Amino acid sequence: MHNLNWKNETDFEMGGYTLRMHYEHGGSKIKSEGNEFLLMKAKNFLGHYTSLRPEDCRKVLELGVYQGGSFVFLDQLLEPEKISALELSTTTIPALDQYVEKNSGRAKIYYGTSQDDVSKLHQIVDEDFGGELDLVVDDASHFYEQTKTSFKTLFPLVRPGGLYIIEDWNWAFQDAFQSPDNGWFGVPSPANLMIELLEEMTRNGMISDIEVHRELWKIRRSTVKDGEIFASQGRRGRSIGLL
Repeated sequence: MHNLNWKNETDFEMGGYTLRMHYEHGGSKIKSEGNEFLLMKAKNFLGHYTSLRPEDCRKVLELGVYQGGSFVFLDQLLEPEKISALELSTTTIPALDQYVEKNSGRAKIYYGTSQDDVSKLHQIVDEDFGGELDLVVDDASHFYEQTKTSFKTLFPLVRPGGLYIIEDWNWAFQDAFQSPDNGWFGVPSPANLMIELLEEMTRNGMISDIEVHRELWKIRRSTVKDGEIFASQGRRGRSIGLL
């Protein structure tokens, strides 16, 4: 596990790689180059990951990489046996490709892959991880339906005690998205998913606990082995429209 060696207020070094933290609505314009990677997260995200125990995170799957900084961060921090990631964009990231090539056989990136491609998700987990995951980090679309599909597909494949993290769930409540002129104004908030997760924790048993933070959710897998996520129809008020 490499420590975070801070160079200034936004940049830190890990294992010979520089992570540059820069977040802005619509996506940072900074590109990853060479050994310097854009990490499009705010500083308050980092503690959620540095508190993880590397021995509990041997098989890591990331949904959404943007410029690859989070992939390098997780890999350098946790030093997993296997780490894979998928990215909807088909535009390759040369710096990330070089990083993956240096770690060939242990690290993989799948471009042009949507987080709600159920068959592809199963294929990745089967081929790269032997059918079981320790940690999933969803930093992909941040849309309700796609996020829900990923969770429904992948959470049953997380080992007992493993962790599923969903980032940036609260965007729909931020001022920038309150105007009808915003392109995402009519998109259902991913916060709707939390009600369903609470129901699953109560009725299904596959979720042992949920931590809700301003930045992200942490959903812990229980020891219950069997069950179908979101199969329950028991919740009252199910006809209420999405936020």
